[in-house]
Amino acid sequence: MVNLISFLCAAVPAFVLSVLGVPLVIVVLVMIVSGATGLAVATRIDRRQETDWVQVAAVTLSDWAHRNEGHCETDPEALPVDGWELPATPWFHGVVLAVGRRSGFEVGVTCFQEASSEGAPARHTGYLVRLPEDVADLHLNRGRLRRVRRGSRLEGAPEPVHEPLAAVPPDTDSLDVADRVLYLVRPGWPEFTSLDDHVDAAVAVAAALGEQG
Repeated sequence: MVNLISFLCAAVPAFVLSVLGVPLVIVVLVMIVSGATGLAVATRIDRRQETDWVQVAAVTLSDWAHRNEGHCETDPEALPVDGWELPATPWFHGVVLAVGRRSGFEVGVTCFQEASSEGAPARHTGYLVRLPEDVADLHLNRGRLRRVRRGSRLEGAPEPVHEPLAAVPPDTDSLDVADRVLYLVRPGWPEFTSLDDHVDAAVAVAAALGEQG
């Protein structure tokens, strides 16, 4: 978007001046100035949008953390260490972070960005659940989760786990279990919506895994 705005700011005035017969040197100079101005404006708009997204996510995660005896911060260093294990996992990172307790489980929520297949930054929300004991590792991408929802069985996975796996949000990107942590990732950041349904879906899988641990 930033590059597009900069290009249009440079190209449109240059095209108009060329049609009017303005000398090439002036046209080039106008292109440079207009492009730089457009880039500055577009960058400022992009940063403002990013700030707005962070603020909205922070409000939503703060509400969830407050209702679940937890904490929410935009600075990981500000989160309390005592009594919480999830902040130590490599998956717990992002621009807005929260921890809380849900149905007897320690739960973390992370709002982060990573490069998409096109190279542009894409927003994601991760839901982490601390398992009470070691269980077998599990790595499911969107395609495998879709097959589970259609009734396929995962080789080596305990039968009680299939039902909660089939109930995770349909747009879930991935679900991993490793080192006593379940990590469910969905696209986008929450916008003034309750996180309870998404957290509960992850906790339900964790509970089923814990029963089989």
